[in-house]
Amino acid sequence: NELPFFLESIGLPPSTDSDLMFLTDHPSLLPAVAALAHFGFPWSRLGLLFPNVLLQVPPDHISARLVALEESLRPLPRAAIIAACLSFPSLIENDLCSSAPLVDDLMRAYGGLGPDLGATNDIDVFLRVCGRMQMFYNAGVKIGSIGGLVGCNQRVFLELKEERIGERLKFFKRLGLAGEEAGSFLLSNPGFLDLDFDDVVISVPEYLRRVGLADDEVDVAVKKHPYVVGRNRLENLPGVLRAMGLSHRFLEKISGGGESLRYLSPDFVLEDASYDMEVERAFSDRMVKVKVEMNAQHVDTKLEFLKSIGYGENKKTAHILPVLHSTREMLNERFDYLLERGVEYKMLCRIVSVFPKVLNQGKEMLNEKLNYMTLDLGYSLEYLDCFPALLCFDLENRVKPRYAMLRWLQSYGLFKRPLAPATVLANSEKRFISNLYNMHPAAPKLWLECFSSRIHMEYYLKNIQSQHPDNE
Repeated sequence: NELPFFLESIGLPPSTDSDLMFLTDHPSLLPAVAALAHFGFPWSRLGLLFPNVLLQVPPDHISARLVALEESLRPLPRAAIIAACLSFPSLIENDLCSSAPLVDDLMRAYGGLGPDLGATNDIDVFLRVCGRMQMFYNAGVKIGSIGGLVGCNQRVFLELKEERIGERLKFFKRLGLAGEEAGSFLLSNPGFLDLDFDDVVISVPEYLRRVGLADDEVDVAVKKHPYVVGRNRLENLPGVLRAMGLSHRFLEKISGGGESLRYLSPDFVLEDASYDMEVERAFSDRMVKVKVEMNAQHVDTKLEFLKSIGYGENKKTAHILPVLHSTREMLNERFDYLLERGVEYKMLCRIVSVFPKVLNQGKEMLNEKLNYMTLDLGYSLEYLDCFPALLCFDLENRVKPRYAMLRWLQSYGLFKRPLAPATVLANSEKRFISNLYNMHPAAPKLWLECFSSRIHMEYYLKNIQSQHPDNE
């Protein structure tokens, strides 16, 4: 069983998944490894090229492409070529012509970092540069557009931690910048990467007015979305702005860079730390009661979730906390899933403020309810803005049975005027039965005997088909 040991030696984690045992099971593996090792690739890092390069690229192609790449990146040392290939295996997987934009980016990036970098033969240094380039590519920056910006951002590519770069890319993408725009914006305004958002507290709406957003615009947004009011952390600003629908206005303020950098600096925030005392007092009083009723640790994590999506420290937020029954990770996952399905951000925040238990449901259930609403009932996601409770009703024991009953009546010509979901679902059982009676005196009896539960409904519909006039 030599193959697993060999793969571990080149840096792959132990695995028992492979059915293959011997090196001879992969005739091209050893020649491919030999070609790379001969060029100077570190043995313990060859696993980064498994399996796409080591198993799928002929060894002679590997050697030829490395020679061509070295010629294109001359006079850079081999450490630069090796780091580039380990970070971007496509350089070996494809011909050089198909990788021309990436090669051009690498040449300009390495060259822009000065002669000292070109003189070193430290693979880790070049890997650091390539790793940061990969982060910007993954964020959406077009390959071929980074190289020229590297020279004026040496600290970003050589010293700054990847965690900080990732946090800032995420911050500006959440603000509404597309991935390519976020990456280019950061590289054009690297000062944003130096700002420390940790533990910097802002107060809404006071902070937004100080930034320069129009008072009437802020007032209208706050009136429509009162749950954003109060203290929050600066790192949660994208959620606050998206919840209010003001992301575009804030981006206009900072898009010029330069002096506008100060709007996101701790110094600017601390120049005026005023906040609404009444909002703060109402929040604190309510939180004392909530923490008595619930586990304080769970309360804090749920509060952090709400603040991350744009909610401030206010009485409304404190009232929502006891209704949320999941972990922060699960709440985040469900919130993000609804966004992925196309629910607008500020509309979703408004739904959570009215029916927070929406987020107590798993992704599978949310998926079923959204599919039923859009595919079976034919409503768009925008209808949730009018009737968000639709996502709260029991799908199997309320929604489907009631609509099945109405469709059955419609098929017999007893029900012609369509009813809005709010009328069908929000009414009590007694009121729903009353509406059925108005359609036909015998309808309530049929509902109670055949449709009021999922089991009865399925059994009845299965056995009634042969009695339908269309089947006679």
